[in-house]
Amino acid sequence: MDLEPTGEIKPETMFETDLTLKVPEDRQLRNDIRQGVERYFLLNKTIPPVSYNTLSEFANTLLASNDWDRSYKAFVMVCCGNAIWRCVVGAIPYDKRMLMLPQCLKNSRLCRGRSDELGLLCSECGNCSISDFLREAEELGYLTIVSEGTIIATRLVESGKVDAIIGVGCMEVLQKIFSSVNKYTVPAIGIPLLTCGCVDTTADAEWIREEIHYLDQRSDIKIHKISNLSERVKELFNEQFIDRLLHLSGTPTDNLVREVLLAGGKRIRPLLTILACESFNQHPYTDAIHSLALSVECFHKASLVLDDIEDNQSSRYDRETIHVRYGIPVAINLGDLLIGYGYRLIIDSGLSPLVINDCLNVVTRGHIDLSMGQGTELMTRKDGHQPSLKETLTVFGQKTSAAFRVALLLGAVAGGADEKNLKLLDRFSYLIGLAFQIKDDLDDFIPGSHSQTFESPSVLLSVLAENIDSADNKTLEEALQGNDLEILQAMIDRYMIRDLVAKLLKDYLQQIISCLSDIQNIGLKLALHEIVGKIFRDYL
Repeated sequence: MDLEPTGEIKPETMFETDLTLKVPEDRQLRNDIRQGVERYFLLNKTIPPVSYNTLSEFANTLLASNDWDRSYKAFVMVCCGNAIWRCVVGAIPYDKRMLMLPQCLKNSRLCRGRSDELGLLCSECGNCSISDFLREAEELGYLTIVSEGTIIATRLVESGKVDAIIGVGCMEVLQKIFSSVNKYTVPAIGIPLLTCGCVDTTADAEWIREEIHYLDQRSDIKIHKISNLSERVKELFNEQFIDRLLHLSGTPTDNLVREVLLAGGKRIRPLLTILACESFNQHPYTDAIHSLALSVECFHKASLVLDDIEDNQSSRYDRETIHVRYGIPVAINLGDLLIGYGYRLIIDSGLSPLVINDCLNVVTRGHIDLSMGQGTELMTRKDGHQPSLKETLTVFGQKTSAAFRVALLLGAVAGGADEKNLKLLDRFSYLIGLAFQIKDDLDDFIPGSHSQTFESPSVLLSVLAENIDSADNKTLEEALQGNDLEILQAMIDRYMIRDLVAKLLKDYLQQIISCLSDIQNIGLKLALHEIVGKIFRDYL
């Protein structure tokens, strides 16, 4: 069976094993290369982030056109990355940046500083350049850290607390940290040390100061940090907000609506709606964006209430489900009411009639797709049919992809996105929905876990059914009918199904990255990259 999704995607290489990590000793040559790279990207606008392979291709082009020594390829790649990210870093205030220096810059004989678990605590003795750089950066508002290696740097990158990094390090460290910076889409400028050896190294002081001070006050780039958006959405969803927009009072049904909408969850859907809207309109009508954000949450919570009935789930967010507590009729009515509220919030949003019509088209399509996918899933269970991989992915596309699509397109339409961007977001939603559900299936059945279970449809079982020998068909059929997890796990291990599914997931992730490369809205592109990095961190 061919597990390869459609689309020719060049596989991402980690690092080139034959790459010489060499920095030009001559200052003039360093500056000539930097300036040559900057000129190239002034003429060839490139929106970050870009992959390691793409940086390599840029470097090959520049080396050939400028007749630079090929031993400087890694250095040229660093300069390319800096030139590509500079417009973003320049738009970020100093107090949202971090300066990272290596401990090896200290004078090992005369240093009076001491070290803790985070790095060097500089005593500002003046025996090396570290104290000067720290003082200069901190006066501007930078967060500063002096550490060795990539562990601390990677943790800070993954924390989401840093909006941009100016990092100084040996070429090897800059190369290694590239993966984390790119995965979490942290704007970064790298400055390679002039000498290596992990002790008493030297750096280009003028270059470091130039990067520390660079600020583009004319920039109109708006950066959307997912952690900041999450906090905004979290603060938004409270009783007063819901009561005001839905005109709730104190009836028993109103209390249920309020309870369900305030119940757990990460509220990724309203976050995506706000993100998309503000990416295309930096000053949207506040009441409209709030109405749309609550609308998508109404649709989402309605689907959960109704799914819990259809799936016979007894708990949700560590509480008994609505139908268990109040009965199926109450739960069905509540789900219907939430759907009605969702549509009304769009109609009463204050947007123009034409935009409201487009928003309703987005939601109607999502409503139908979700119901069709759920219907297929329910009938599959009823008939005892083991769906093929194609059938399983179709259900994922109708259910999970539809949820992403409604959230993103609703905000994009309200923000005034053009047809090209709407098509790209539609494609992105389809791909991330499939990838999200494949990852969910992998995570739900981890070898050695005490909570092993298979939900239907499962991509693991679909791939297993299409890869086993005919002699095992009956064994599989009996294991499925009896829900024999031990036998199913043994078969999955024997046929290396997890490896096949993980490969399928990585192929879809490559398609996601390819899709995002076509998005020209830099704020939206970076935010979506950040979301992908956080969701699929173990597979990128």
